[in-house]
Amino acid sequence: MDTDHDTLPITTLPTPTHPVKILLVDDKEENLVSLASLLSDDGDNTDYLFANSGEEALKIALQEEIALILLDVQMPGMNGYEVARYLRDISKTRDIPIIFVTAIHQQDVHVMEGFEAGAVDFLFKPLHPAITKAKVTAFVRFYLQKKEVERAHKRTQEINRELEERVNARTAELTRVNKDLDNFVYTASHDLKAPINNIEGLVVALREVLDNPEPDHGELNIIMNMIQDAIGRFKHTLMDLTEVAKLQHQDETPIESVRFAELIDDVTLNIQDLILKYDATINTDFSEVPEMIFSRKNLRSIVYNLVSNAIKYSSPERQPLIEVSTYREGAYTVFRVKDNGLGIRADDKNKVFAMFKRLHAHVEGTGVGLAIVKRIVENCDGKIECDSEQGIGSEFRVYLKEV
Repeated sequence: MDTDHDTLPITTLPTPTHPVKILLVDDKEENLVSLASLLSDDGDNTDYLFANSGEEALKIALQEEIALILLDVQMPGMNGYEVARYLRDISKTRDIPIIFVTAIHQQDVHVMEGFEAGAVDFLFKPLHPAITKAKVTAFVRFYLQKKEVERAHKRTQEINRELEERVNARTAELTRVNKDLDNFVYTASHDLKAPINNIEGLVVALREVLDNPEPDHGELNIIMNMIQDAIGRFKHTLMDLTEVAKLQHQDETPIESVRFAELIDDVTLNIQDLILKYDATINTDFSEVPEMIFSRKNLRSIVYNLVSNAIKYSSPERQPLIEVSTYREGAYTVFRVKDNGLGIRADDKNKVFAMFKRLHAHVEGTGVGLAIVKRIVENCDGKIECDSEQGIGSEFRVYLKEV
């Protein structure tokens, strides 16, 4: 392969992130060095790989990512046309552009044979430096543009996948919200009937007493107190419903570092009358996880509901003993409340977190507390578990991730 070393100005090759690899194939080492020297420019970020035979060229093409092959036609053993045909039959190499370099006279028969073998262009010896560099530059630029399109396509696929995941997550969230809303509407309409019917019945009884020419004032006072009590319970139920609805906007609540010891002190002070009424003992151990980053309001709601329930659902046969602790489990901070109270029947464990479900009718409440806790926990990608045995006690574990 002879080369002409006259030089003309040529545009510098585009610079990719990684070096562009061009494979030069010729059975004469001096021709490879000469061609590489002709093509090389400072800063062109191109690696020139040498192959002295067709077999070696196939091996390199299979191992490396090649942007362009400059292939000598006349080589001993496997000639350039045969190499090109082999490259076209291999999926990894069939799209690599091949420029034949030949000293054969520019005849139509040779050119046609070259293009049929898979060539994209020809360079005829003696090589013209400017033309040679211009053609190589054009194919390298095309290669870089192709890689850029591939990267853009890959990034587009990644973005589409991310968007699809977001859409799926949002759809799942909306489905959950709609389901919660359906349950909320059904539960509200169903469970609010009882207090409304109660108030309605008391109003009828009040009217009957008032219709009496000489109404019994003692009976009037009893009915009025019952109406007032019913209205109070009804208002508490509505407040609980409002609290459940607010949980849809949980992301708006500020987060901060919250110490469990301070939180339990605040809650026990708030339920002091309940503690005294049941003579409850609360033991705490926050040594493993003394604090966490979370919404103080939501974390307080969790602590309040679980601790107050542990006291309210205590067994009349023994003094309430409540154990409250925290520990690590994987990526979670676990808040644990264990009691020695009434416990829950195995058949009722799935009902314990449902709204307005009260498994012990003698205990005052609306049955919303644990539903609120479950919603708070799940909205923060956490979970809540309950182990319980009727007549022995219950253990609630809340798994929380720091926000």
